[in-house]
Amino acid sequence: MGIEGKKILIVEDEPELASIYSMMMDHAGLKVDVARDGAEAIEKIRRINPDLVLLDLLMPEVDGYQTLKEIKQDPKYKQVSIYVWSNLTQKNEVALAKRLGADGYLVKSDYTPSKLLAKVIELLNAK
Repeated sequence: MGIEGKKILIVEDEPELASIYSMMMDHAGLKVDVARDGAEAIEKIRRINPDLVLLDLLMPEVDGYQTLKEIKQDPKYKQVSIYVWSNLTQKNEVALAKRLGADGYLVKSDYTPSKLLAKVIELLNAK
């Protein structure tokens, strides 16, 4: 199963980080969009209905927890795969994200751009 044309939304408030990851995924044939905060992420999820969302937790305005809660409570978007992508590693943070509906939890510091791309491809192929 190919990943060409699959839609990815990266929710990240650090522009440099978002740019590096989105360029790498774009070069792999994915359709990548970026949101800088939770409010923008919610709007884009509803508009583009991505195949996979990489969601940071600590953001201005609307944080990742609220974003996750709002999207997963909406029956129209409950099926969207949302993976938290954060450097918060405390068990309670991971547990809360999963309770709110996260499909998985990825620790940013564990992933180089190429490792994250490989993980995204693995997740998309598993769908």
